[in-house]
Amino acid sequence: MKKAMKFLKRTWRFWTPGKADVRVHNDLIKLLDERKLRYSVVSHNRNIEVGFDCENGHRYQVACSIESKNHLCFYVSFTHTLVPEAYDRLCHLGQLFNDRMSDVTLQLNMEGGSLHLFSSIPMDYAQVRPEVVDNRMYNLTRFATDVSWAFDKLLKTDEEAVFVFAELVEKLNAEKDN
Repeated sequence: MKKAMKFLKRTWRFWTPGKADVRVHNDLIKLLDERKLRYSVVSHNRNIEVGFDCENGHRYQVACSIESKNHLCFYVSFTHTLVPEAYDRLCHLGQLFNDRMSDVTLQLNMEGGSLHLFSSIPMDYAQVRPEVVDNRMYNLTRFATDVSWAFDKLLKTDEEAVFVFAELVEKLNAEKDN
């Protein structure tokens, strides 16, 4: 009976796309409540913002936006300040991450000195499969923690990007083994 109800709900959502943004927004709030995460809803555009602290003292903010009504967009912004002197190493580390992450893009803004992750899910898919939103949020927070650690290490030391990335891979493998 549960499978039939789930199927009917998905079918109904698929054939009534006019309120997809409202349904996805409500599903996202329900997901954050289930995970007991503190969030804020920006009143003028209904964006949802969630903040996380990293072990290295930095913080990152995840903003979920449904402004376009076609995509559910995730923007992750970090508190790292990018310095022009490390431009080559920063770009190389960013490319190493982008080559290995799926559905997520790491963007460096050297003019603004900021670092961002971006991801999106088509609204029609997000409304039919809420578990995809949950999976994307999980992956984003996992990636964001790794990105924060690696860029912090790169900016504090004079190591090359490939060595910082290799150290991150070793660290993740050691955590997986434990």
